[in-house]
Amino acid sequence: MLPVLKIENLTKIYGTKKVVDDITFSVFAGQIFGFVGPNGAGKSTTLRMITGLTPATRGSVRICGYSIDKSFKNAISNVGAVIEMPQLYPYLSGLKNLKLFAGFYGNKANLRIDQIVKLVGMENRINDKVSTYSLGMKQRLGIAQALLNKPKLLILDEPTNGLDPNGIVEIRNILRALAKKENMAIIISSHNLAELEQLCDVIGLINNGKIIEHKSMFELKGIVESKQRIQFVCNYPNYAAMLVKKKYKLDSKVVGNTIILPLKESNIATVISFLTYKRVKIYKIRKVQKSLEELYFELLHKERPSTSII
Repeated sequence: MLPVLKIENLTKIYGTKKVVDDITFSVFAGQIFGFVGPNGAGKSTTLRMITGLTPATRGSVRICGYSIDKSFKNAISNVGAVIEMPQLYPYLSGLKNLKLFAGFYGNKANLRIDQIVKLVGMENRINDKVSTYSLGMKQRLGIAQALLNKPKLLILDEPTNGLDPNGIVEIRNILRALAKKENMAIIISSHNLAELEQLCDVIGLINNGKIIEHKSMFELKGIVESKQRIQFVCNYPNYAAMLVKKKYKLDSKVVGNTIILPLKESNIATVISFLTYKRVKIYKIRKVQKSLEELYFELLHKERPSTSII
């Protein structure tokens, strides 16, 4: 299957600084790609190179098979994007904004306006001036604007930034519908992996201009599950840790009256029986698992204050 977006060895250098460093990835139709990393990691610069707003130092960007450098018009005709904040005219209504931007694409875009307004849930506010809109409404209108040319690739830079929880859920539902119903490839940049966890099919983790992890959400969740630990609350945790290490060659962590083991669920009963036989009283057990957010910080090699006992 031909990817909607194919990036190879993309690099951007300002002076002596590599802002984007030799990154390669692809995004396919119907796929939501989460581009995640801390502020300043190179996300926005990459998106600007994809859309031709910033020239690449080297490497290639192909959209629906067309090079953004050699066939810009053919490539960019397949793209809808909101990079940074939506650029809107506050003294015009939402509808007049859409009609103004639709004029750049021709009659087909004008015919899509009613459909797009319904899709982004703005029927009741589309005739109001943009200056009266909340941040969430402006984000919706920005997405509507990006959909006017019926793009095969939708690019959104921090689309939920500053939104309340209800606004985040609404934007998430809109994007899922676009990917599923219109078979659209979508790139969303964010610094919040926990937010993208509920939306994306694939995650590209970028830091200091480099892709340091590129995996499907299924693979990432598998990594999280592999880091699962079992917590035993017992009367002699240090003694229990010594017994388990000697018997099963398992390294454990002792916190207060708790011992934490890297243990598969299928082996829990065996360990309980062994410790009980050795006169260790077990008062409680529970599964402790790292979140994707914790994995994110681990991959970035950052320390983060946490109440986690792992």
